[in-house]
Amino acid sequence: LGWNEGSVGVALGLMGATALLVQTYAGDVIDKTHFDRRVFLSLASVATAFSASAILFVHEGNEDHILIFGTKVIEGISSSFIAPCIAALTLATFGPGVFDEVMASNIFWGHVGSSASAVLAGLAGYLLYPDIKYCFLVIGISAMMAVGGVQFLPEGDPLLGRGLQIRESK
Repeated sequence: LGWNEGSVGVALGLMGATALLVQTYAGDVIDKTHFDRRVFLSLASVATAFSASAILFVHEGNEDHILIFGTKVIEGISSSFIAPCIAALTLATFGPGVFDEVMASNIFWGHVGSSASAVLAGLAGYLLYPDIKYCFLVIGISAMMAVGGVQFLPEGDPLLGRGLQIRESK
C-alpha cells in the first residue's frame, strides 16, 4: 500500500496532535450541551468506524496518503469526544458518590474491549495475509458494535452529568 515508517508516523502523529488540540474543547462542548450525550457518543463511534475503514479505498501502489491523513484527523477529533461523553453519562447516571469506582470499571472494560479488538485485528491480518488492509475492518466493526450498545445506556440526569447538583430546599 506504499506505507513506510515515516508515513505511518505522520498519520498517527496527526491523529494524536488533533486529539490533543481538540480534547479540552470537546469536554467543554459535552459539559455545556443540551443534546443527549449518547448521540455524541454514537456519532464519534461512527466517525471512528469510517476512519478505520478508509484504508479499503486505498489502492495498491498508491503513494498519495492524503485520504488516510484526513481520516486520521477526523478520528482524532471524534476520539476526543468519547471520553468526555462516557464521563458525563457515568456522572449523570451514578452521581458523584460512586463516580470514581464506576469510571474505573468503565476504563477497565474499555481496555478489555480494545485488547480484544487488537487481537482480532492481528488474527485477521495473519489469516488474510497479504491483504492485511482488511484487518482494519475489525476496528470499524467494533466501533459500530459500540454504536449498537450506546442505545442501552441510560441518559441519567443531564444537570448531574455537567457536575451540577440540585439541592432540595427544606
